Amino acid sequence: MIREGAGRDRPLGPRGDAPAAKAAMAFVAGIWLGAWSEAGATSAALAAGCCAALLALAVGKGAPKRAASRAAFAVLWTALGFWAGATRLAEPARTARETWRLLPAGRDRADRIEGVLTDFWTGLPPRVHGRMRAERLEVGGAWRPFPADVFLFVSGEAPPENVAGRGDRVIAVGHLAAEGPSPSMRDLELPWPGYRLSIKSALRIESARPTPLSVLMLPNRWLSGRLPAPGTRGAGFDRDVRGPLVALLLGRTSELDRGMVARYRRGGLYHLLVVSGLHVALAAGLVLWTLRCLGVFGKKRDALVLSAVLLFVLVAGANPPAVRAGIVGAVLLAARLLERPIPPLQTIGLSALVLFAAAPAQIFSIGTVLTFAAVLGIALFTVPIRARLPARPAFLFTGLAAALAAQAGTAPILLWRFNVVSAGAWLTAPLSIPLSSAMIAAGGLLLAFFAAGVYPAPLVFLFAAGSRILEFLAERASGIAYLRPTPPLVAVLAVSLLTLLGATAARRLRVPSLAAAALLFLFLAFRRGPAGPSRGFSLEALDVGQGDAILLRWDRRAILVDGGGPFDLDARDFGRTRLLPKLLDRGVTRLDAAILTHPHPDHALGLFAVLEELPVAAFWRGAGEDENNLYRDLERIALERGARPAALLPGRAAVWPRARLTILSSGGPRRKTDATNNQSLVALFERDGRRALLTGDAGAAAESELLRLARVPAADILKVGHHGSRGSTTPEFLAAASPRAAVISCGRENRFGHPAPETLRALGEARVPVFRTDLRSDTRFDLFPGSTRLWWRGVP
Repeated sequence: MIREGAGRDRPLGPRGDAPAAKAAMAFVAGIWLGAWSEAGATSAALAAGCCAALLALAVGKGAPKRAASRAAFAVLWTALGFWAGATRLAEPARTARETWRLLPAGRDRADRIEGVLTDFWTGLPPRVHGRMRAERLEVGGAWRPFPADVFLFVSGEAPPENVAGRGDRVIAVGHLAAEGPSPSMRDLELPWPGYRLSIKSALRIESARPTPLSVLMLPNRWLSGRLPAPGTRGAGFDRDVRGPLVALLLGRTSELDRGMVARYRRGGLYHLLVVSGLHVALAAGLVLWTLRCLGVFGKKRDALVLSAVLLFVLVAGANPPAVRAGIVGAVLLAARLLERPIPPLQTIGLSALVLFAAAPAQIFSIGTVLTFAAVLGIALFTVPIRARLPARPAFLFTGLAAALAAQAGTAPILLWRFNVVSAGAWLTAPLSIPLSSAMIAAGGLLLAFFAAGVYPAPLVFLFAAGSRILEFLAERASGIAYLRPTPPLVAVLAVSLLTLLGATAARRLRVPSLAAAALLFLFLAFRRGPAGPSRGFSLEALDVGQGDAILLRWDRRAILVDGGGPFDLDARDFGRTRLLPKLLDRGVTRLDAAILTHPHPDHALGLFAVLEELPVAAFWRGAGEDENNLYRDLERIALERGARPAALLPGRAAVWPRARLTILSSGGPRRKTDATNNQSLVALFERDGRRALLTGDAGAAAESELLRLARVPAADILKVGHHGSRGSTTPEFLAAASPRAAVISCGRENRFGHPAPETLRALGEARVPVFRTDLRSDTRFDLFPGSTRLWWRGVP
């Protein structure tokens, strides 16, 4: 029994067995098998066979009692997990697919769907994103069940936040479509389909009855509404105070300055800027330290810390990362209050069982994986690391030890999922972690003052200064944060397993296990990705939706022609989520050149993240007129990041050993029809006798001019101009180029109707095989001197 006020520095709980951790592992395995069981009989048969074998072991004659007990224990939790996965994931997925098949085809369809908003709105008008857990869908005038995850894309100037927010049940009208393949090939396939709803205006969203989550969101909404409105206190306040404050404590990221976000991400410190499990731990630590200074210990202290954790989660709007960390903290503190302190692994296991029983789909969330990896790292490595740090000041070095332990647990996962090695995050932890704690404390006081209608100028100044200093640390950390090729998942799992063994195995095996984990991680972090062909070259049309992104590779060299992007000029993070993962999956961590054929957002926006994040030797662009200042802005970033900018003129050539890029057309007079498109840069790339003709969005007028000047060379591969629109790829141009194959980059169900039937007919009459990204996703041609090899990813 634990006496009131005793054990001021006692550990989180006694060491010992952790059956809940073993139960959680069996439960997760069961959920995974159950979730996939609807895909066919194989997974279900495998699960049933495993359960039968374990049951036979449990009841078999002569089996040791302990082994039988363990087998029965594993069977029980695996079976419970299988049931949860089959009934709560597989069955809803089957129902959603059946309802989806009843919808008529066509883009002109207006779909009416009801569900609960499960996330905060992100982005700003005219393009705002959200997420819904759909419940039903109107088909033929009747509602049908439709339990599915739906991503919302809301256009228009009216902010949807004024209509409904996270937790509200809404009825929305728009065009529903199935999600295409994920941007990265490393993304694990989910056992349920995803959908997206394009909504023309927030006026097409109607708020319905409230939900329990919307009630929990009331404190978050009230506090957000009490803050000074954007623009009322100046741009500096919005950037350095309001944006970080609502992200840090309220979980809302839409108001963060884009440049600030980019610096935090480059430095691997973005998790310090938004509500996460770390913030829950820091907030609990602040309360614990305050109570210790006030002389409050024992049950009273634990009850107050538990209350503070629950309050933090509530203020954060029950944000999933905060909820996950809050569950772990609540289980731990509840056990202490009941005078039944438990080992850390038992705490984590119980927390996992509670979380996954409530929401089985969380096992597929990378955020959940990172949360439990961080918590495991803290539980297993904080004490050993703390023992090797100075004794005082205790709060500083204890926090540092926990931060380093969390980094040890999450580093392999971050490398695999986000391709980042944040060496700078380890080095800046001694400053960034305490500063984050101070900003949480100051932010909590700011929220209290604003809620009372008081503007505390000195505290605002201190918070803004802390925000600037933390951003400065993130910028310094970005200098030693590296984007690396995507490592094999098996190798990443091996690193994590060796790290776990380093804390839990027999003492004689711990140092070898940790040494092996460190060596394998360093190998994965610094290995070079696969190279391009040593003879010839490869051309790959990357699937970036309704846009162009063409990757040329040979040996250790790479050129990116265009970067894709939506038609929202403010969506300059597009490349970070859609383009960079594709490049890093292919081992491309630097570019010899990034080329923009013309200044349209569906070709340009992805290049912002590429220039910001990757080493790029040169940035080349077309010589036509600028539009929307895209040339200007990209050249500015190129200069800041050390890439040489230049406008390429017709006749110019870039030469490498056995490789040549020749500019056939660029700029020229502004035409009345498709002026910017017809100023596109048109280039011929050739190596070892193989050729690719890249046409940007050049139309019939530019093609006619090239024919007049006799600048249309024969090519093996033609990148069809303007996404296959009817205004390009004339029969005369095709006859002159005589390509052996053509590739069209366009989006699935795009509103322009690309590729046009006329263009497809012209290519068919010329007997040119056509490969389209809307049908095949990423499409690559390996052009060797004597052969051609074709690869595509495919669309589910």
